[in-house]
Parts: sequence; structure tokens; C-alpha cells
Amino acid sequence: MASIRGSYPHPVLDISDDVGSDFEVFNVTFAPSVDDVEISFQVRMTDPDIQRLLDSNHAQYSFRWKCSSTISSGTLQALPVQEYVDSTAYRGGIDQEDIRGTVRIEFKIIATSDISQYRLGRQHPDYCNTHFSLQTGDVLADAGFVEFEADKLYDPLSPPVGSCFRFVPNQQRTKGLSVRFDDNDQVVVVFPEKVMQGFALLKDTPELQISLVVLPALMQTINLIKNNLAAGDEGEDFSDRKWYATISDLVESVGSFEDSAFETAQKILGNQLDAALTVPLSNPDSEGS
Repeated sequence: MASIRGSYPHPVLDISDDVGSDFEVFNVTFAPSVDDVEISFQVRMTDPDIQRLLDSNHAQYSFRWKCSSTISSGTLQALPVQEYVDSTAYRGGIDQEDIRGTVRIEFKIIATSDISQYRLGRQHPDYCNTHFSLQTGDVLADAGFVEFEADKLYDPLSPPVGSCFRFVPNQQRTKGLSVRFDDNDQVVVVFPEKVMQGFALLKDTPELQISLVVLPALMQTINLIKNNLAAGDEGEDFSDRKWYATISDLVESVGSFEDSAFETAQKILGNQLDAALTVPLSNPDSEGS
């Protein structure tokens, strides 16, 4: 984790020596699912004056995220989930639809109201007994940032196949899944909203997710490419579609378009259908017996 220090007229608690206290964010983990990326981390903040401002709601933690690819940004609505002797654990989430590529999360403490006569007991002697007038939004502490690659988090397939598919819910759709090929970057699999929720519940058994959804979607994509190649000059021009080139290369790496789409798709996916049919399923009748 790095720290980006701005220019502040008042002492800021960060990795410099402006304040003789600690503000750290550590044990940061990311747990991706179909719907969102769950972020967990611990916060250690040891300055008593800033803690009093937090307790009195004159300051608050600010966990801001921004995505370099989608240009989206927002506040990570992280809530405390466990108290430790020297720190507090937080957990929040970011919608998968909002992020792609590199995502940065910045950890700060900011003033939530104007604060006159601001002075920290542990501020550096160079500040002497100077007091400061702070405005709402001023940074009181900066723990730096972390970055992660959103494209690599939820991937029910082995890259680069995973980057070729995107799963989206549609409130107007009530039954059945559909596959769209109108996106330049990815093949889009459209779910009814309730079905998408069920798909997400299978996150601990990705072989089932792959076999139930990705396998038929990949087969349909292979057949589309096969028919397009057979049409020759009368076929549709997909040369600018990233998924088209990637999946074409993968087909050629395991065989050819002359082979069965069903068998080719299984090979590309690492025969996940075999795993899905042999994975032990919990028997609800056996619970509690």
C-alpha cells in the first residue's frame, strides 16, 4: 500500500512524521462473485484526538474507489464487522458491472463539519501550538490506497475465455437465458433477474456455473463463428470483436471448426462437465441425522 500525500496546512496523520500516531489499513482481501466484489480489511487508528472526532461524528472514515477503465467511482459502503484489541475489521462491496481493469481504493479520514481551533496533541513540534480552521471534507488522516484488477477476479473459466463472457440481469426478462453478440469486447449472457441470483449462489461450485451456463453459451458462440466462416464473403464481419478472435484461436488450439461444437467447448473449458457430474452434492435429508 502506498500513500499519496497532498499539501495540507494542518498536520495530517499518514506515513510522514506530522503526527505521532498510526493510521493503517491492512489484511485487505477481495472475494469476487457474479454480482459484486467483496472487500474486507482492518483499520488501525491510534490518535486519541482524531478518535474523539470520529466518535462525535465530526469526522468519518472515507473509503473511495475509482475504476480506470469504466471511469466509475464511488464510496465503498463498508461497515464494521468485528472489533479487535488494536483494530476494527470492515467489509463492503463494489458492483461488478461498475468496474473493469484496475480499481483503486483510497482510505482516508475526513472532517464532516467545519472545525475551528483544530490541534492534535501528538502533532509534530514544528507546528508548535498552532491551531487550524478546517472545513468540511478536509483530510485529517491518509492511509494510502490499494489496487486490484477487476478483470481477473471473477473468472469461472481459465483466462482468456473468462474475459470473453459477461453475465447481466434483465428485469424485463422473466424466463430463459439468451446470448448476445453485439458487444465488441464480450459475449453477453442475459439472465432473468431471479435466475441471476440463483447463478450467483453457485459461486462455490464453479463447475456447475460453467456447465449450466458457460458451456452452452460457448457452444452457441462456436457455432456462430463456424456458420459465419462457412458463409464466406456473405458472412458478417466480426473482425473488430475481441471475443471473436480469442475464441477462434482457442478452437484452433484444441482442434478445428470441423469438430463437434459440444466436444470442442468441453475441451476449451477443461471438461468441467465431467467435474460437475461427479462433484458431491449435499443431501438435505441427511442434515441433522
